[in-house]
Amino acid sequence: MKRAALLLLISGCMTQAWTPPQPTFRTIAPDQAWGRALAATKAHCGAVTSENQEAGVIVGAWEMWNSGDGLIITQCILTLLRGDEHLQEIRITFSSRRCPLSDMDTPIEQLLPTCERSDTVPEQVKNGLEVIAQKIEKDVNTVERTTIDNGL
Repeated sequence: MKRAALLLLISGCMTQAWTPPQPTFRTIAPDQAWGRALAATKAHCGAVTSENQEAGVIVGAWEMWNSGDGLIITQCILTLLRGDEHLQEIRITFSSRRCPLSDMDTPIEQLLPTCERSDTVPEQVKNGLEVIAQKIEKDVNTVERTTIDNGL
């Protein structure tokens, strides 16, 4: 049995698991970063399910991914870390859960209780999350030209 599993692994038939990306980036104009991060979360994470400006946390909606490994549900979380008046760091974290085989038409609220937390995702999901993270970073770093002209 061990030999068969080893042969499958060597032949590439077993699916690799990847850690979801957790990029951190810096942005200018931190006084406007919250609004840009909120808009980017709405645009690229489905919606904003909760926000706490005092804690600097924005939570996006759960999103379904149908992969060769089954149904994966992910959620993006933006954390605006304390900065100064010129720069602010922002961390994007993706939470993930593996669900039993299910119909993609099942509402996420019904699936969540049946899904287990997971520290890894299939490669196609990781790649999709990397694209989402890049879009969020681009949108958060898009600052109005007048802001830059006013001393930044």
